[in-house]
Amino acid sequence: MDRLFVSAFAILLTFSLHSSSAHAKRILFASQFSLIPVSQAHLTIGSAEGGELDPKSIKVLAWNIKKGQERGLDIDLPRLARDRDLVLISEGYLKPDLIKLFESFKGFVWEFGVSFLYKKDHNYETGTMIGSNVNPSNVVVTHTVDMEPIIKTPKALTMAKYPIKGYQQDMLVISVHGINMASHAAFVRHMDQAFYEIDRHDGPVLFAGDFNTRTKKRTTHLFQETLKRGFQSVDFIDGNKRSKGLGGNFLDWSFVRGVHVKNPHIYSVKSSDHQPMHFEMALD
Repeated sequence: MDRLFVSAFAILLTFSLHSSSAHAKRILFASQFSLIPVSQAHLTIGSAEGGELDPKSIKVLAWNIKKGQERGLDIDLPRLARDRDLVLISEGYLKPDLIKLFESFKGFVWEFGVSFLYKKDHNYETGTMIGSNVNPSNVVVTHTVDMEPIIKTPKALTMAKYPIKGYQQDMLVISVHGINMASHAAFVRHMDQAFYEIDRHDGPVLFAGDFNTRTKKRTTHLFQETLKRGFQSVDFIDGNKRSKGLGGNFLDWSFVRGVHVKNPHIYSVKSSDHQPMHFEMALD
């Protein structure tokens, strides 16, 4: 769960008590964030050694790391991701210690989709990420058309295709951090950006992350649209460990198409307010 919004609402409430100036409120929030054009929103960290995914075993970790704000990520991320072929990150953050952490994954390349910059924190980038020991054949980053309320920033989708040994079709991988505190229509438009790429892809797909499905309506829409496209939701035996919104709805999901899943597991950690999703895929 993104604590940024809790802080933002607290600041807004305090400001409302002391000033009725809408202009002053806008200045307050604008001073904390910087927007960048989507054409500049794709960054790459590291380099991969492997050339293709193994169709018999593709190991996955999907996790909202909460911008590395909690202690222990430098231990938990390498421990949980060290044998993974694909690592999907929500709320990635490029402050120096986290860059060093990502760079410590030898033979790994990280594709970073920047949502926006934190002005107050030396313009560090935040967004969604995909890490892999295989070089992608293509990477696409999009920004939401809608802005999240109060802070007026977009969310980024990071979408990449990876070659599979012995197959002509690549695997499409989409790392998501769903638009938050916005209308249902804004959520639908955000998901439609992912479905646009999915509808153009005939091969296997992994679509995972923190969807911010805080409402039953959002969850229902997500399941209807993925089911329509032949996806299955990964059924975690210990899925109740996943983070929930205030309404009791799960926020984190993994959807797959064209593969079957083995050993789906949720780890328990204290280094984020979200729990990591861990599983293995093999092509059907």
